[in-house]
Amino acid sequence: MSKALCIPIFIIALIFLIWFIIPIISYRVLNPGNVLGIVLCLYLMFWSGFNNKYVEIKNALCSVQAVKILWKGFNVCAVLFIAYAVIVSGLMVYNAFFTKPEKNAAAIVLGAQVKPWGPSKLLQQRIDAAVDYMKENPEAKAVVSGGQGSDEPMSEAQCMYENMVKQGIDKNRIYKEDKSVNTKQNLKFSYRIINDNKLLASNNPESNGIAIVTDSFHQFRARIIASKLKNSYGIKTKLGSVNAKNGRIGITLYPTFFVREWIAIPFEIFK
Repeated sequence: MSKALCIPIFIIALIFLIWFIIPIISYRVLNPGNVLGIVLCLYLMFWSGFNNKYVEIKNALCSVQAVKILWKGFNVCAVLFIAYAVIVSGLMVYNAFFTKPEKNAAAIVLGAQVKPWGPSKLLQQRIDAAVDYMKENPEAKAVVSGGQGSDEPMSEAQCMYENMVKQGIDKNRIYKEDKSVNTKQNLKFSYRIINDNKLLASNNPESNGIAIVTDSFHQFRARIIASKLKNSYGIKTKLGSVNAKNGRIGITLYPTFFVREWIAIPFEIFK
């Protein structure tokens, strides 16, 4: 392979390697996303930076017929995985940025971790996005969704509620769902609140839609779950996306959580 191609691949892989390692060092975030990302980056760096050695090792291993067959199988799987990653990434981007909610749609704000001192950076970004949406849509109501984990001082719903009220949102426009422990329960229990409180009432056509407020990398998986649950609750309205506004922390964690979604989405589809 030519150096003109190897050098940029090596540099890009090195940048992403650092990007995947930072969450581990700075925020103690270790999940399948950055593990897979680190492995892929190391592989690309070895392949592009030490190509001669890579070819030498490959030829030595493939001199054994069984290993040669396994190597070909690995290459086929790699091509299929790349195709899958490209398609899923496209769907993630489309669902995050091109599925806008209806005007004054009922917002479901998905929770994230609450720290002893208040909302985590990721949760604060979701809160801020929800506040902006509510101010832009003065007739909209919101369901803040998230229970209390063993390491959290209060429920995620309560934390979001208090922060949104402090930012000027009328408390009568906010409904708390504080029992859920995962995204499926977030949406399932929020649908119940929406139905019980007639937030999609037929006599208020301007509120006949649902907006999911979460991080852009999470929108596609949340939409899959929300779409599966809609029929069970008789909800036939359009689902739209309101994305958290990623600050420095969000950008730092973005590749890790984006790649994690590659792994999580098939489990959600075939569950």
